[in-house]
Amino acid sequence: MDKENIEKQLFEVEILQSIYSNLNEFVFEDEDAFFEAQAFLSQPEDKSLLARKLGFSIKFTVDCVDNSKNNIQLPLEIVCRLPTSYPLSSPPDVFVRSFSFNLSRSFSEELSNYVKLSHENDSAILNIIEWIKENINRFLHDTRNKNSSPTNENSPIKSEKQIFERVFIYSHHIYSSNKRRHILQWAKDLKLNGFSMPGKPGIICVEGERSSVQDYWVRLRTIPWQKLQIRESQVFEIEPDLVNTVKKFDNFEEKLFTSNNTDSIDLGLLFAFLKDKNLDYVFNLYFGVDGKLPANN
Repeated sequence: MDKENIEKQLFEVEILQSIYSNLNEFVFEDEDAFFEAQAFLSQPEDKSLLARKLGFSIKFTVDCVDNSKNNIQLPLEIVCRLPTSYPLSSPPDVFVRSFSFNLSRSFSEELSNYVKLSHENDSAILNIIEWIKENINRFLHDTRNKNSSPTNENSPIKSEKQIFERVFIYSHHIYSSNKRRHILQWAKDLKLNGFSMPGKPGIICVEGERSSVQDYWVRLRTIPWQKLQIRESQVFEIEPDLVNTVKKFDNFEEKLFTSNNTDSIDLGLLFAFLKDKNLDYVFNLYFGVDGKLPANN
């Protein structure tokens, strides 16, 4: 089934690229994942070629009416990640962002429900984009009306679930002081927690509200990198007061896993740090082997 899923994914990507063919309309999140998916079709016994999810973003515009009743074109971007079980067994993982309008949580929740409930074990991205185009206007007006109307104190307060995300990002290397400064500052600006590890390879982990995590990823990609890719993404849909049950970090900091006053990375210290956070499995995603604790542990 893996091979059939990947065949369908690659065919869908080909169609999407032909439709969104202008410069920067269709962008791979990790182009190596695309090449490895192609290689998998001729080497289906090599499951390691499916280690990374096929992911991409598509920029498009939607005809809307603003608060002054003027017709406008609202630019949107949909971020898609395709699990290896898509499309025959599971839906895609999608997220929509706007750089000119703050999309409400209710939009994200209804989009998520649509993706799950409408999935018919077939390619779905074009249908999802059409749903967004047909429904986004309704949420723009809902947001305006909610912001302009008084709160009814007698109305029950409905708790909206928060979409919390944690991503692990691989960089070929992180040495530049400019990049290291941006990595720290952007995490602070977006109120994200996690850590970064400079060196070769470079590691960045951020967690927090999903829209902020996605914005962080977009900002990182504005910097030239030899190689930058998401190795792991974890998404949790939870009540706001339960965030502490899934978060692993209390702040964002740069970590230097060195020992004996050298500049060399001590992978044992990195593994111990990840193990303390119950994230030790991530070590294998970066280095291809299981981690080992330092000798003195």
